Amino acid sequence: MNTEKNAAGLTDPMQKFGLEYSIADFTPTICSLWGLPCPQQNQANAIQPVLQAAQRILGAGRKLTKTMLFCPDAIGDVLWKAYPEDFAPLHEIADVRVPVASVMPSVTPVCFASIFSGASPQVHGIQEYCKPVLTVNTIFDVFAAAGKKVAVIATNNCSIDKIFRDRPIDYYSLSRNERAFETCKILLSSQLDYDLLLCYDGGYDSSLHKTGCRSEASLAAMRTSIRRFSELASLLKQLWKKEDWLLTFTPDHGGHDLENGKGSHGTDCFDDMVINHLYCFGASES
Repeated sequence: MNTEKNAAGLTDPMQKFGLEYSIADFTPTICSLWGLPCPQQNQANAIQPVLQAAQRILGAGRKLTKTMLFCPDAIGDVLWKAYPEDFAPLHEIADVRVPVASVMPSVTPVCFASIFSGASPQVHGIQEYCKPVLTVNTIFDVFAAAGKKVAVIATNNCSIDKIFRDRPIDYYSLSRNERAFETCKILLSSQLDYDLLLCYDGGYDSSLHKTGCRSEASLAAMRTSIRRFSELASLLKQLWKKEDWLLTFTPDHGGHDLENGKGSHGTDCFDDMVINHLYCFGASES
């Protein structure tokens, strides 16, 4: 295997947009915060400003005990620039905001496969819009091997619902985004005591493909994702008082409008490729 060539799937977009970090850096960052090994095929690096924030907020040497991953589809940096007032609440919630480069092609299964494996598309194997079950090691395999309880909550047949199957974790597949979010809140409040939860939110992506990136419906969906993240932050502060926890805002790619007025993504343009990952920490009160 040509390691340098395969790593270019991560480094080339970073260089093109002058960014220090890739979406693939997400998994080694989370693994480091938990004191767990990275997936076997990981090619990425932990994000140092995030690790430093954890030490500052949690305390030196402390590791996470709970993590909630919120994954809104297609919310790119271009939206942050266009609607700063809408994203202002996220600035207040997040301890760290990290601009990251997506991968090519910038479509959902390719991107989330890189996010949760730490590997380039050339290594994890999904290089087009398709939804096979990933055969490479992922963050979910790492957590399960460490005896952690994991829940993936998503809408029926979406990429996250399909490509991370066949792991010893729990899957919750719902008919609509609002049902997935409500299920996530129920699970957080339940006695199931998950260590790692992922909640997918695909409303904005679904809308942009139908009506464009900045239609009324799409902007309403964007604002719903922002509101849901804010709601999770408030909820976790109440539920996880005895935990050292992390909440993340983890989109996969952005989007752009076509001449026909509908939205799309998959190219290497700025609007598709540059996104923001947010990290919000909470320290145990005990």
